[in-house]
Amino acid sequence: MDKDLEIINKTLLAIKHKNLPSALEYILPYIDKYPFVYSADDIREINENFNMMVNFYEKGVKDPMAKKMYSDMLNRLGKSVRNIRTDYKKRNVEFYKDASSHVDKNMPMSEKAIRIVLENFVSDEAMLQFQPEEKRKEASYDLYSKHYSFMQSLFCYIVVSDLWTTDQAEAMTDIILSPTIDSSDAQMIVSAIMLSTMNSFDISKFHILTEVYKKAPDEVLRQKALVGWALSMTDEVFFNEQSAYIHPLCDDPDTAKEIIDLQKQIIYCMNADKDNEVIQRDIIPTIMRNSNLDVNHFGITEKDDSTLQDILDPNAQDRAMEESEEKFKQMIEMQKNGADVYFGGFSKMKRFPFFYVLSNWFCPFNINHPVLYKAYDDKNHRKFLSNLLAAPLFCDSDKYSFAIALASVISKLPSNMREMMGSDEMFGRMPRDNSSSRNDIRRKVIQDLYRFSRLYRWNEQIYNPFSERNCLFISHQLLNNTPIRNSYMDFGYFLYKRSAKLFDKFIPNLCSLSSCEAYILIGIHYMKNGRYDLAKNYFKEVLRLEPDNKKAQLCYAKSCYKSENFKEAYNYYSKNYNEQKDNKMFSLEYAVTLIGIGRYEEASNILFKLDFDYPDDLTIKRVLAWNMMEQKKLEQAEKEYAFILNSNKNVPADFLNAGYCQWFKGNIEKATSLFCRFCKATDTNHDNTYKHTSFLLSDEFFRDSKILKKYKINDFDETMALSITHRKYKRN
Repeated sequence: MDKDLEIINKTLLAIKHKNLPSALEYILPYIDKYPFVYSADDIREINENFNMMVNFYEKGVKDPMAKKMYSDMLNRLGKSVRNIRTDYKKRNVEFYKDASSHVDKNMPMSEKAIRIVLENFVSDEAMLQFQPEEKRKEASYDLYSKHYSFMQSLFCYIVVSDLWTTDQAEAMTDIILSPTIDSSDAQMIVSAIMLSTMNSFDISKFHILTEVYKKAPDEVLRQKALVGWALSMTDEVFFNEQSAYIHPLCDDPDTAKEIIDLQKQIIYCMNADKDNEVIQRDIIPTIMRNSNLDVNHFGITEKDDSTLQDILDPNAQDRAMEESEEKFKQMIEMQKNGADVYFGGFSKMKRFPFFYVLSNWFCPFNINHPVLYKAYDDKNHRKFLSNLLAAPLFCDSDKYSFAIALASVISKLPSNMREMMGSDEMFGRMPRDNSSSRNDIRRKVIQDLYRFSRLYRWNEQIYNPFSERNCLFISHQLLNNTPIRNSYMDFGYFLYKRSAKLFDKFIPNLCSLSSCEAYILIGIHYMKNGRYDLAKNYFKEVLRLEPDNKKAQLCYAKSCYKSENFKEAYNYYSKNYNEQKDNKMFSLEYAVTLIGIGRYEEASNILFKLDFDYPDDLTIKRVLAWNMMEQKKLEQAEKEYAFILNSNKNVPADFLNAGYCQWFKGNIEKATSLFCRFCKATDTNHDNTYKHTSFLLSDEFFRDSKILKKYKINDFDETMALSITHRKYKRN
């Protein structure tokens, strides 16, 4: 990291921890080095005021406003330093440099000037219908070209802008909510504000997003604002101010549900690569196989063998069509369940020059965009794109990808297909966009953002809301005291089925519920992932709250058993053995528990009965043989291990344990030969160095140190056994 940026970040970290003197100590040398940097005078003034405060305090002057003044100075310094960071990025970080370069310095960007331009566009667009037919097309192209150029400049201006004042925020909110500007323009402004405040938190911009969500009559605009403020939340700064804005919103049950649904949709998007694997493996091959079109250097034509196939098998085409429709329905069903089914295909179509322009990633689909306007001047082609716009399948970014890609091949399509593009039958079966479906609108907003976060050329330089570190926005402390808490369990089950890593991050939120259901879910999660020591603590807490909870009793015993805490496990197994003695697995686990606490005779009684009932079960014989070694019945144990090794179902640990048996009998030659077989069975690296042989066996010796000490095997004996085993392993 650049030293200047490191200083800025250290300053912000000190401000986060409310350490004003430390923050000033970091930033003052920076503004001495760059005396004309943004806010330098303001920072010097803060430093003078703080020194004055310290001097008064030293003299014993008690100022009842001192704490508030200190807090105000922290906030002022935080704003100044964040603006310095933005200024630094505009000069040194490619994402910001590029965005800054696309801001037209000749265009006024005051709120008043912005409103005038946006309102004039709406009136000018309405006047196009009065233009003569021969001039209308060119006039339209000029109007849209100038407007999209302005919107690109405005978008980039907002993304790299400094922190806004309250007055600026109020004026921009009025513009966005104004019925006299185009809805697409309002959407782009909201997207730019989202991108700006996600990367450099601005409480004024954050407030705009909450106000638009609360007041906008346009559902698309509302959902974009919701995504914006939800993904911009931070526990690090302006905690009280954010709480004041979002807590009243979250008190509404509909908003609380939308936030949970949004969080789930974020997780679904993150599984796009896995969903694409399913589509590429199970769906696309069938659709391609049943297509009767052939792509070659002459264009796209019908396959020559289609007519012959109709003669040989008249029903083949119908069957192929049905099979393709089934696969298409499967893909639609995946989409309904939240899967981002089109990411895999369209991700390869984001290399067009169109996507080199930052604002185009967030531009609502419009056939009048300058990139499409002249490419689709044919009436049929424009109608086709209008139908495409009405279909709920694709997000805006994918619609642009499709339209741009199609523009390059449209002239090569068969004539009958080109004619069909202008007909209603082309999309006759396809459902139309349901603007009242909030989930569908929000899904497409998220997919646009996901494609940008994954595929934009400088995506690694900006905040990624889809990373494992950032994606769980509902885990923020800001939402802890809102009705969102009521959905923690439902979301916990959702994560449990999909991601162990994300579930781990969400555990503190589940613990905050202090409920038995939450503790049991956490415990089962830990058991599922082999972390039994952690699991038993949660089941123990459930039993403290509900001593008779049968599920918790069983899970606690299982986790104690698996973590080899046999004394605790014994309490449960001993109480329930009489009821469960016909259960083979329960009886075997009870026997292992008895061995673990040194009650070998009781274990023998259970194991002999199990061995009699299940004579071919090697797991039972393994436990029986180990118990015999614990009892120093080595001759009997040797017979059991011989039976196990002669089977074709032995595992590497069988060679190790049989080796122990021979070692305890004093048969070093046989023991080390078996240890050698164990190393060979477990060594995937084929490394025959002493260090590696020692690595393979030493951990096992340490794990089994209790029984080794019983037979007075010491460190010297272990070293000798390792050396002999290594010599044999090296020869083999």
